[in-house]
Formats: sequence, structure tokens, C-alpha cells
Amino acid sequence: MTRFARGKTIVRSVVVLAALVAMHGSAGQPVAVPSDKAEIARLLALGGEGFRIRGSDRFLIASDGDDSVVNAVAERLEGAYQAVARFRDGLQLPIHPPPRRLPVLLFSRHASFEQYARTVGFDDPITPGFYHSPSNTAAFCNVLDLPNVREISQRIEQAEARRDPPPTDKRITEWRAQRDALVETFNRLVVQHEAAHQVLFNIGVLLRGADNPDWLVEGLACQFEVPLRDADRTRANPMRLADFRDALGTAPGAIDIDEQSLRDSHSKGRVLPLVDLVGGAELRTPDESGRTYRYAQAWALVDYLHRTRGEAFAAYLRRIAGRPPNERTDRQHRITEFQSVFGPLDQAFERLWIESVLKLPFDPRQTGR
Repeated sequence: MTRFARGKTIVRSVVVLAALVAMHGSAGQPVAVPSDKAEIARLLALGGEGFRIRGSDRFLIASDGDDSVVNAVAERLEGAYQAVARFRDGLQLPIHPPPRRLPVLLFSRHASFEQYARTVGFDDPITPGFYHSPSNTAAFCNVLDLPNVREISQRIEQAEARRDPPPTDKRITEWRAQRDALVETFNRLVVQHEAAHQVLFNIGVLLRGADNPDWLVEGLACQFEVPLRDADRTRANPMRLADFRDALGTAPGAIDIDEQSLRDSHSKGRVLPLVDLVGGAELRTPDESGRTYRYAQAWALVDYLHRTRGEAFAAYLRRIAGRPPNERTDRQHRITEFQSVFGPLDQAFERLWIESVLKLPFDPRQTGR
């Protein structure tokens, strides 16, 4: 959950299943899914008037929006599911397929989304989408009705309707590109991010209700904010990498950082000492830039451990997922648990981590900024 910048839009349709309370098997015979019926009733009650169910292979989507919007979101959801499953398989983590399709609410109006968010205690004006763990439900606003996107669309419509003076084709093209960039970034930083949360908690990588480290929960979800074509994790997340480099204050081509610059980034709160991040520092700060930097740092730590310490990282994930649901940990326990797998969280570890991330290929043009 975070701010979004600019990128390109991909609006392609996916096949929407016709079944509501039953799915069809490979032989074309209806296979009863009792859990879907109760879930459908719950989602429709939450959505209210005008909501209907549309399904994909792994998600039940209740929405009052147009099919084209629902289809585009469904494609992102399915892509995120597949990417998380590949991630799990690559680390050889236990396979726990969810027993039913995962529930999603998609509101066509931003005001309706905000009203629902308040009813479940999610009061965060920065983020137009979230995963609600207690109900296991993801909720999103139609990106085209977000105030900043809607304002650009109205600007385009007004320009195209003007006769005197005639609209400037170049300016309209720029506005369309800006709108498309916002849509694509929303899809990646909101839809794919929150879908990753939902999937990670439903296929056994993380355990719902357990005391999961915040840096791990958010850092994992950030791994799946890449374009769908890159969802096999062969490339770094360019937006989070840009934010991480910005937090450190490094130049675009820098592959290391001097001690004074690192101390400055710590003293200014732009980069948390690793013991504070691992120990349980709050990531979702009221300050948007501070939140951006902390999410980038969580992404960078997960990315580093996944790339360079894969077996140990898999062991750590198994350990976290194996905690009793009612077990609660304190700061020292989290630090000790981390160090028992990865070694001391000292300056040498921090240096290796930062330099490894800074050496990742970085092209500012890929960030959409």
C-alpha cells in the first residue's frame, strides 16, 4: 500500500466465468462449490445495490463496474497469483492451495470505496486499495474514478469538445500518456501489491493472524509490483529501486555509498537502521515520503535475501509460517530470530546489503517518472 507514480497501462480482457455458485470441471459437468455460495452472498451484501459477481479461475469479484474494468483487474489478480505461486515453488516452500476462490470487492466509485474502507477500520487516504486480513477480502476502487485520474480525463474531454481554439493534439496526447501512466502504476502498486498480500496469506507462505514481521509482509508484496511480463522475478522492481536509491541519496550511476552519506540518511530518518526495520518499526507512517522510503527498504531487504541467501530465506519463511497463531513477539525476539538464520545485523551485513542492491541494473526511465 503506497503512493503511485507514472507508467503505462495494459488494458486487456480476461475470460470471465459464467458460473455463480458452481464451477465447471474439465468434462463440462458442474462441480458444486458450497463455499462459493456463502462467499457470494457475503460479498453482495458488502457491496450493496448494483453489485454482481464475476469470477476468474482463482478469484470471486463483486463489483458494480463495467465488465471491461472488472476484466482488467481480474487479469492483474490472476497474474499476481501466478507470480506468487512461482515464487513459492522457486523456494520449494510447502504447497497449500486455497480451498476456494479468493474474495474481492471492486467499487466503481471512489466515494463508495472510502465508505466501505471506513466500515472495516481502514482509514488511509493515501491508498485506494487494501487487503483486509480478518475477512480475507481485497478491496479496490476503480482507478478511473480516482480524483487525480478523473481530473485528467475531464481535461481531455473538455479539450476535445472545444472548437475555438481547437485542441492541441500534442497536449492531449501528453495528458493521455499521463493518465495511462497513473493507471499502470495503480495496477502495479495497488492491485498487484494487495493481491500478492492476499495470495501469500492463502497459499501458506504467510499465516493469517500470526505475528508476521511488517518488513517481511510488505517487502514480499513489493516483489510482485513489476509489470506482468516481468513477474517471473528475473528483474528488480524499478520503482522501489528508485525509491531506495533516493532514500540513500545516491547518484543514478552510483554502485556504493560512503559512510558519511549512510550516516546522514540514518540521522534524517530516510533509511532505518536494519535492527530497527527487523525489530518491528512501523512502515505505514502518516508522512507519505517516509512511508515510501520504508516500503522501499523492506522491498530491498527481501529482494537481497531472496537473491543472495535463497536457502536461508526459505528456511526463515518456513520458520515464520510455523509460528503458533497466538504467539506474539517483541523487538528483541524478532532481531534474534532473524540473526539466528542470517547472522549478525552489523555494519558488515548492512554494507553488503546496500551495495548488492545498488549494483542492480537501474534505468530511471523504467520508473515512469
